[in-house]
Amino acid sequence: MTATFALRAIPSALGAIPSALGAIPSLFLALALFSTVPLVPVQARQEVDEELEELLAEFRDEVRLLVRRGEWDEARDELLDLLSEDSKDWRTTAHLAYVEQVSGRPEAARGYLERTYPAARAGDPDLLLAFGADLELRVEYADTDGLDDLLEAIEQAGFDLVALPRLGWPAAQLLLERGERPRAAELLARLSAFEGDDWRDCLAAARAARWLGRLERASVLVVKALEPPFDDEAEALAELASIYFEAEGEGQGRASRDTAPGPLFREALDRNPRSESALLGLHALGKINWRRQRTAASEYVRELLTVRPASVAGQLALARDELALGRLPEVRAALESLERSAPTRRSVRTLRATLAWVEHDRDGARAILDELVDQDPADSTPEREVGASLLELYRFSEALDFLERAVERNEQDYLAWTRLGEALANTGSVERGLEALQRARELAKGRHDVWRKNTRVVLERITSRFEELDAGGLQFAWSPAGSEVLATYLVPFYQDARRELALRYGYSSGPVRIEVFDRHEDFSVRSTGFQGFPALGVCFGPVVTAVSPLSELRGTFSWARTSYHEFTHVVHLGISNNRCPRWITEGLATWEEERVNPSWGRNMRRDLLDARANGQVFPLRELNAAFRGPRIVFGYYQGGLLCEMLIDAYGFPSMIRLLEAFDSGLDLDRACAEVFDATPEEIDARFASFVDAELSGLRLEPRFDAARALALRYTLAPDPPTRAAELEAWREAWLDVAFAFQQQGRRVDAEDALRRARAGGVTPVRAHALLGRMAFADGDAAGAVEHWLAFLEAGGEDFFVRMALADHAFNELEDQALAEEHLLAAEAAFPGFADLQASAELALASYYDRIGDEDRAMDARMRWLDFNADAGELRIEVARWLAERDRHEEAARYFREANEVDPFRASLHMAWGASLEALGQLEDALREYRVTTLVPAEFDAEGPTALSDDVRADSLVSAARVLEELGRRAEALESAREALEVDGDLGEARDLVERLEAR
Repeated sequence: MTATFALRAIPSALGAIPSALGAIPSLFLALALFSTVPLVPVQARQEVDEELEELLAEFRDEVRLLVRRGEWDEARDELLDLLSEDSKDWRTTAHLAYVEQVSGRPEAARGYLERTYPAARAGDPDLLLAFGADLELRVEYADTDGLDDLLEAIEQAGFDLVALPRLGWPAAQLLLERGERPRAAELLARLSAFEGDDWRDCLAAARAARWLGRLERASVLVVKALEPPFDDEAEALAELASIYFEAEGEGQGRASRDTAPGPLFREALDRNPRSESALLGLHALGKINWRRQRTAASEYVRELLTVRPASVAGQLALARDELALGRLPEVRAALESLERSAPTRRSVRTLRATLAWVEHDRDGARAILDELVDQDPADSTPEREVGASLLELYRFSEALDFLERAVERNEQDYLAWTRLGEALANTGSVERGLEALQRARELAKGRHDVWRKNTRVVLERITSRFEELDAGGLQFAWSPAGSEVLATYLVPFYQDARRELALRYGYSSGPVRIEVFDRHEDFSVRSTGFQGFPALGVCFGPVVTAVSPLSELRGTFSWARTSYHEFTHVVHLGISNNRCPRWITEGLATWEEERVNPSWGRNMRRDLLDARANGQVFPLRELNAAFRGPRIVFGYYQGGLLCEMLIDAYGFPSMIRLLEAFDSGLDLDRACAEVFDATPEEIDARFASFVDAELSGLRLEPRFDAARALALRYTLAPDPPTRAAELEAWREAWLDVAFAFQQQGRRVDAEDALRRARAGGVTPVRAHALLGRMAFADGDAAGAVEHWLAFLEAGGEDFFVRMALADHAFNELEDQALAEEHLLAAEAAFPGFADLQASAELALASYYDRIGDEDRAMDARMRWLDFNADAGELRIEVARWLAERDRHEEAARYFREANEVDPFRASLHMAWGASLEALGQLEDALREYRVTTLVPAEFDAEGPTALSDDVRADSLVSAARVLEELGRRAEALESAREALEVDGDLGEARDLVERLEAR
């Protein structure tokens, strides 16, 4: 029977039924002690109609089920209808108090409790419900005033906290809030031993057992709570997920989906879409490793606060997320709200202490923490939470003190030991960090933590397998394999970067540790705790992590660009004491890359074109979030462009002032106002214009976002406007929709949008390009070409149209001149297109190779390389060609850039050395000749036979020749003799030996 049916079956004369007869003095005396709840004696029950009582009981069961399914409004409406029949029915007001407490309406819940208690009957299950709602309400808002009176009233009413864990659990939480840890721990221990059958009590007892760290006992109790007919209760499912989450971390080690926390949390949401426990659980799960989640972690909290705006746990979680992103105004606003509703809650006070510390109110932060310690000296949570928040902000050195105090306060706090290990490792104390993580593992007693395990394994590899090199304030750690080659280039490179950046920024860093990994997964784990991090380097301030050129990504990236980028972070984080938002340090580092070498620029112009077309350029307030989501690489690029715009407008010193502003504790709004005299929104408007200018020369249709195109479709008027300017915009918008649907393969929708864009018999220029795409998709190549030529004749221009027409000219028309014309136009439409297979310059180079025009072929390749930092093989090809034509200055540049991609190539060093020698750069030439013999044969990019005896002998005699010219005759003689030992027939070596010995 549904709740509605049960309600309709209740006679309207219900209001005439007396609700309280007789007196229960003990209950009255206990409840009367409440200062906020005036109570009157409860009278003894009169006999009521048994059938009516059964209907009422069934109705209330249905109401409670509605609440547990998240149907709060329906439950409230049913109860209010019933209350209208009898406004003094205390059982109905008890249920209403329960509904309002669960749905997060505290004032309404308190009001109904005040109406319930005076008429309540001792021992009645509905009074038990009211007491439970009262306790849970107090737990949420940390309201411990009158707690002892309430606990005495519960006892006087005939309820035992231990026998009824649904009351005992919230009571213990309140005792903890009040600092009565021993009393709470004793109660929790007794609750965890619960042997009853009621699912609600089993669930509460499980939570008590989990608080005590008894996960196995907790799981037994929750499984018991999930026995039929309550096997689909959302709260019990969420609790089971939380137990597995605590035991197994994010669940990577689990073979069974049934015991993975994510699916269990989602199953709980299927039962109750408003389940606070499930939404907060998914939020916590998402924060561990965002790459494994389909939804951003904060979205779960936002969803919770949409359905339950007053949720204290939800507000706290979101405020911590905002704090991690540096959104201090949002954190302040959240705290003001929290301090109105739950000012004494320990977690709220901890957040206030954290914000105070972040904003440089050190005395205020310490005062709050001291109060929390005085209240509960054994609780390490506040100091651990402050330290964890500082870690999220990359303020590792500051976090250390709090985390060390946390483990001193509670030596068993494995979570604090874990965070301490992170802080130590990321401030350069790798061995101590490893010790802390090992301690955390021991104390966790089998609780799996993917981050801790991964990081511990990598730190063990570093301490046991890496060799270290000290170089004047720089400490390098890397695998012994190939270390001589790495030392030859990375050490002076970092030293030069340090000197140059110190002069530019007026800041000299302290000691810096640089760890270089020959496996990307080790780098990723060392940097984030997980595999799959899409980066090549990370800076924690005094520690830099980077991928070795010998990694599995070999040949695909410039180690020099990565190194320079990361060392700029050392400076940025040093100036701001790790207090600047992520976007400014990443943006500045990206801008610095291109300043050093224009080809180091991140060639993401197509992504920028797409983002602008789809409204997906990050607002400044949201840019920090990009570095915690799937668009992190675009975040780097946009940050660099933003810094470029600001530097162009305000000068480079403004960036230093901005870093100093963040160091002084200013938030984004105040820092922008102080340095730029602008709001973030005003900067966004200027940036939009800057982006449009950046894209103005590019001619390429964007890749449209499907969801945005669909939304745009339903906002556009179906009929064309009459005003010319509006008509043009209307046509272009419909064309955007048409292109988007065509890109998604939705032909019918694309044709409909195109038809609207061509209203009145007018075919816009872009429509010809789209018609060509449609024809090509239909296999009508001739029709496609016809439309594309019409597009060009109408004044249109598009990179891919030109590339397609060039292909047609080459392969169908066999008109090479026409193909060249289209390729040159394609290059003008989008120079330096990053895709090797779709680059106009590289296609031109291939064409020129076929017709034997090497000069133009190499010029085309060099134009492409100007936009693309990596491509080591192509750089070597270009450099050798230049060297053959005695263009050694250009050749040396490309050899250097190729070496910055892969220094493990003996032939590269020989060729580079020859160009340097020709330029008279003898010391550098000597370095290259010597490095030739340092490349381990097994690592040479050209194979283990690349360093043949001939190459070795040539390198030795070349070194001897340079040494002689430098006047270092003894070294020259030694090198020439060594060359003869390798190849006795080497005439140049013999001549050198004879000449040097004769002197």
